[in-house]
This record gives sequence, structure tokens and C-alpha cells, in this order.
Amino acid sequence: MKEKCRPPYFRPLWRCMGRHLLLLGWTLLLATGNDGAEITCPEECSCRTTYDREEGSILRVSCSRGDMHSIPIDFFDKNARIINIAAPFDRPNFLTIGPIFTQPIPFANLRELHIVNSNIPSIGQYSFWGLQNLRLVNLTYNNLTSINADNFRGLINLTELHLDHNSIEQMPSETFRHLTALKTLILSNNQIEALVPRLFRMLAKLSYLDLSDNPLTELNPEVFKDIQHLRVLKCRRCLLRRVNTQIYHLVPHLEELDLGENQFKYLTPDEFISLKKLKKLKLDGNQLSVVVDNMFGRNRELRVLTLARNRLALLAPAALTNLTTLVHLDISHNKIDRFHLQTFAPVVDSLKTINFSGNNLPLNEIAIVLQILPDIHGVGLANLSLPEIPPNFFVYNEHLVALDISWNKLTKFPYKLLTKTKFLQRLDISHNKLQTLSEQDLQRLEAIAQINLSKNSWHCDQCSAGTMLVYMTTTVLNGTIRHLRCYSPMRLRGASFSDMTFDRLDPCPSTYEAQMSVIAGLMLLCIAVLAAVAGALCCTRRRAAHYYTNEEKRREHEHEHPEELLGRTELGSVATIHAPYQLVSKGS
Repeated sequence: MKEKCRPPYFRPLWRCMGRHLLLLGWTLLLATGNDGAEITCPEECSCRTTYDREEGSILRVSCSRGDMHSIPIDFFDKNARIINIAAPFDRPNFLTIGPIFTQPIPFANLRELHIVNSNIPSIGQYSFWGLQNLRLVNLTYNNLTSINADNFRGLINLTELHLDHNSIEQMPSETFRHLTALKTLILSNNQIEALVPRLFRMLAKLSYLDLSDNPLTELNPEVFKDIQHLRVLKCRRCLLRRVNTQIYHLVPHLEELDLGENQFKYLTPDEFISLKKLKKLKLDGNQLSVVVDNMFGRNRELRVLTLARNRLALLAPAALTNLTTLVHLDISHNKIDRFHLQTFAPVVDSLKTINFSGNNLPLNEIAIVLQILPDIHGVGLANLSLPEIPPNFFVYNEHLVALDISWNKLTKFPYKLLTKTKFLQRLDISHNKLQTLSEQDLQRLEAIAQINLSKNSWHCDQCSAGTMLVYMTTTVLNGTIRHLRCYSPMRLRGASFSDMTFDRLDPCPSTYEAQMSVIAGLMLLCIAVLAAVAGALCCTRRRAAHYYTNEEKRREHEHEHPEELLGRTELGSVATIHAPYQLVSKGS
């Protein structure tokens, strides 16, 4: 046991004060910097020193007010480790950079440089010369249109370069040849239409490449010859229709591949045969209509497979062959209406989360699959138009931790269903038609850590919402209920529960009032029926009267003009005589 500080007659005073003096010394050291000098900081920025066990004291300079037109580099402390220049999106900066960090005295200790949302048009030559200890450069959300090799001279130890959310259109060969230590390169959200050969020359250590949100349409295999140790490749929303499989031969160590939201209509059975170390594959948001047998047969280490938002009508019986380590499967928002049970046989022991949302699946099809997946932890049942879920639906899935039943038509809280899921910690039941929660419903929700109850038809009267308001102020559900909004009555629609008081709620309708409202409704129905019958009788009588009136007029007319009646009779006789002849003529 550590000895506590005692009065002087038990131990010397200097021992008791030792730790306090040490803390005071660190405080003074951090306030004055490493060399004992006071920290200099521009007025429009903030400077603070933090302590890291490995790095020691770290001086951070942050300028984030916006509306800057120049960087006050002369007032920055030369011992700064991290410089962060940013701006709110409604108050951007308008900056230019050049070799300002290298003269007259370079920032020798600088490790990270962030210049974000500052409308920088170009980087300039030798802008980072002398910053040999710089590890990260972040130039996102600027107006860069082109870059070249001279922009990065001197950054021999740089490991991360962020150039995303700019307007870069082109990059020449060997653009990054001076960044021999680079491991992460992010070029997403630009206007790059093509990757020229040898673009990534000298980037032998590159392991993370993000090309997402560029109109590339295709990828040139020659580009990937210089980055064969790549671990992560992202090309999301790149307008790709296919990928030359030679690329996969050039990057055999790939562990994560994101090709989501492109225009793939089909994949060959041996598409990913070279990626034997692949652990995460995202193909969501494409136009795939089928996943053929054994497509992922060589990807035995695959743990995450996302096929959401495609046009899949069925998973082939052997589509998941050899995926014995698959943990997460997302097949949501397709056109699947049935399953082959043998499809899921390879993943019975490994699968932990599965998303069925947004398909044409009946509940009995899903129930059968869940029966053979007893160790499942997360299930997605959103957007299936479910009016209710049977109470024993998860009887075989007692380890369920996360459940998404949003965007359905549930009118009652599924209390009995959730009593079977004792370990549930995340529940999304938003976008349904719930009107109220009873006390037992709220008690069940108290045991769930993350809950989403928004966008339901909450009825705000004292009977329906009164108990919920009490729970809002006395339990851990405070934050969850506080953000809900009333749907009815109309005068309270959109009102937040956080602004609601019990007196503001509509009073509960009494039993007598409820009965009277029912009786009044029945009386109105009877009156409507009687009115309809009376209207029908009136119409019938009017038609009869009209008929008899016309008949009497016709008879009077015939009585007054008998020759017309005789003429019609003769004509009728002639027609009768000639009728057989006409029939014979037609027959002949």
C-alpha cells in the first residue's frame, strides 16, 4: 500500500510535497515551451500544449475563426507540432501558400499541417521544403485544380496526404515520387477522369488509396504496378462498369475493396479469385442481378460482404461457399423473395449480423433463416411493410444485440417480442405508426442503451403521453423521449416533448364521452344510409313518372293520327316479309 502524506511529525515535509512540485514543474514547462521561452501565438488563433507519453509536450496552434486572407506565420511559435488552419463553411478563408514554413527559421518540429476550407488555388513549388519531420498534410476542401511533383519536395518522411474535396483534374506521371514514405493517399471528391501510367511511381509503401467520387469510368492496370503492397482500395461512385481483373493480380495483398455505387451489372465467377487476403468487400449500390455459385470461393478470409441496393432476386445455393469466416452480410434493398437454406450453410457458425431490409421477403422466409443462425447478434428488418412481428419470432436468437425494425407499419410497441431478446442494446423503431408507450414498454426500453423512436405518430393527450413525460424527467430515457415530436392532435403537431408540460396536453376523453362519440358516429352512419335509400327511391319514382307521361302522350298522338300508325304497320309487314330473304342472301 502506498504511504499517504502525513503531518511533518510522521514524515519530512519535502516528501509530502514532492508530487505537487512535480506537477507544478510540468505545468510551468508546458506553459513556457521546451526551451523555457514563452509561447507566441497570433491573436486570431489559439495555442495550447498537451502532453503525450511518447511524444512529450505537444504545442497545437489552431486558427478556425474564418475570413483569413493570409497566414500569420511570423507569429507562430517555431516549436509548434500541429498547425490547424480551418474555417466555418459560411466564413471560408482565402489563402495562398508558398515556402512560408521554411524561412527564416524552419518549423523543424512540425508533425501535422492542416489547411482546410481556405480556397487555396495551388500549392506552389518548394512550399514544404525543410519540413523533414512532417508526417501529415491535409489540404481538403480547397480549390486545387492540379498538382505536380515539385509541390511535395522535401517531404521525405510524410506518411499521410489528404487532397480530397478539391477540383483536381489531372496529375502527371510520377507526381508523388518525392513521397517515398507515403502510406495513405486520399484523392476522393475531385474531377480526375484518368490515371496516367506510373502515376504512383516510388510509392512502394502505399497501403491506403481512396479514389472515390471521381469520374474515372475505368482503371488502368499499368497504374497499379508501382503499389503492389496496397491493402485498401476505394473507388466508390467512380462510374465504373467493370474492373480489369489484371489489377487484382497486381495487388494480391488487398484486404479491403470498396466498389460501391458504380454501374456493375454482372461479375464473372472468377472476378476476385486473386484476392485471397480480402477481408472486406463492398458492392452495394450497383446493378447486379445475380450472385453466381462459388463467386467468393477463394476469398476464405472475407469477413464483411455488402450487396445492398442492387437488383438481386435470388442468392445462388452455393453463393457463399467457403466463406466460413464471414461475420457481416448485407443483402438489403434488393428484390429477394425467397432463400435456399443451403445458401447459408457455410456461414452458420461465423455470421453475426445480417440485414434483410427492403426486400420482398415474407416473415416466414426470414424466420427459417434465423432458426439456423442461433448466434446472430444483429438483424435488419426495416422497410418490409410489417404491421406486426410475432412475439416468438426471435425464440432461437437469444443473443440478439442490435435490431432495426424502422420504416414499417407497427402500431403497437412489440413488448412481448422484446421480452425474448434480453441482451438487446440497440433498437431502431423509428418511422412507424406508434402512438403511445405504456409503463411496461418504457420499463423494457430502460434496459436498452441506444434507442431511436423518432418519426412515429405520437398522440399527445394526457392518457397517451402523460406516462412518457413522467419517464422523461425521472429515468435514463430522458434524452430519448425529449427529442420526440407530437403527431396529433393537429394543434400540437410538430411540438417537441422537451417543450411539453402535462397541462398543455389534451385531456383524456372520458368513458361517457367515448361512448357518446361512438353513438354519434353510428347515428351519422344511419342517417347517411337513410339518405342514400331515400335518394334512390326518389330517382326511381321520377323515372316511373317520366315513363308514364311519355306513354300517355304517345297514345294521344296515335289516336289523333291513325294514318301514321297504319304506315308503320305496313312497313313492319314488308320488313317481316323480306327478312328471310335477307338471311338467305347473307348465308349464300
